[in-house]
Amino acid sequence: MFRAKNLWIIHLLGWVLFMSLPLTIVSREPDANFPMLVLKSGWFWSFFLVYAVLFYGNLLVLTPKLYLKQHYAAYAAVFVGLLILIYVSQPFEKLIFRKFRQEQGREARPEMPRGGFRNGPPPGLPPGEEPRPMPERGRAVDFVSLTLFIVAWAVAMAIRISREWRQSERRAILSEAEKAHAELSFFKAQINPHFLFNTLNNIYALAVSSSAHTAPSILKLSQMMRYITEEATEHYVPLEDELACLENYVELQKLRLNAKTKLDFNVQGQPDGVKIAPLILMTFVENAFKYGVSNHRESVIRIAVEVTGSHIQFFCQNRIIERREDVERTGVGILNTQKRLDLLYSGSYDLDIRNAEEVFTVNLKLSGR
Repeated sequence: MFRAKNLWIIHLLGWVLFMSLPLTIVSREPDANFPMLVLKSGWFWSFFLVYAVLFYGNLLVLTPKLYLKQHYAAYAAVFVGLLILIYVSQPFEKLIFRKFRQEQGREARPEMPRGGFRNGPPPGLPPGEEPRPMPERGRAVDFVSLTLFIVAWAVAMAIRISREWRQSERRAILSEAEKAHAELSFFKAQINPHFLFNTLNNIYALAVSSSAHTAPSILKLSQMMRYITEEATEHYVPLEDELACLENYVELQKLRLNAKTKLDFNVQGQPDGVKIAPLILMTFVENAFKYGVSNHRESVIRIAVEVTGSHIQFFCQNRIIERREDVERTGVGILNTQKRLDLLYSGSYDLDIRNAEEVFTVNLKLSGR
């Protein structure tokens, strides 16, 4: 596709083709210099100027101001009016065909005057028979001018409509991208405060009990907040940073677990050079700790991340402890994560969520960036 700065090349080639049409029509002369004689004629360039004004007037003014503004009646009226003007003025017939031949002395033989011949009848006329005057020739239709007008008009109209269609398509793509970016920002804004709220509650409990784990927990939270505020604002982040944030979160959650809850957290593979959408995995892990921990019932939380090349496989499973608080918020968090996956990994991820026999299981496979 030509860029805008190269459009003049297209216009130049188009006008060369346009000028070749009338030259082809009148170039039936045996003289090899005939085309050059036509090109040097001022009448030919006057003819060219007429059609250039019609073409660019339609391209730059009439089509955008009338047709694209849905003033179809006015646009059709202008077209019909100009068509009639071309029919009456006959630019090809008068500016090229007749004028050029007059300049070259190629006018046809004069017609016989109505009053007869000054020097007597022409040879071969029978004696006593009066010569008949030549009948007047009616107006000839200048089909060349009409055809060129319709072609120039249609091409200008098509170019302008095509240009507007491409711009509309480009605006639609940009609008969709801005919409997607706004949705992502909204999803993150919903996830991050909820995540920080739970973590701060855990650290508060440690501080109240004067636990020795308070300072390390604050450091882990500080690292997580730096990650969320500085890196998680991007569409994609290094997988190793995402896993470090996930590990810090798990370590903070372990501080509040009792003997009835077992945790299995495992990371395999080399995450170097792989990128992932931030906080995609965090939603499922947070959900597991919120609804899979109990002080009275045995439960197991299993979290596994396996990295193979640029492919990421995530597994999270927890027992469902009967709890009714914040059910709606959790559903919204998972729904938002699914929407983020649709926006950022459309066609390149596989999410399987199962809720059966008091066990909630998440299997996620996606291709890293």
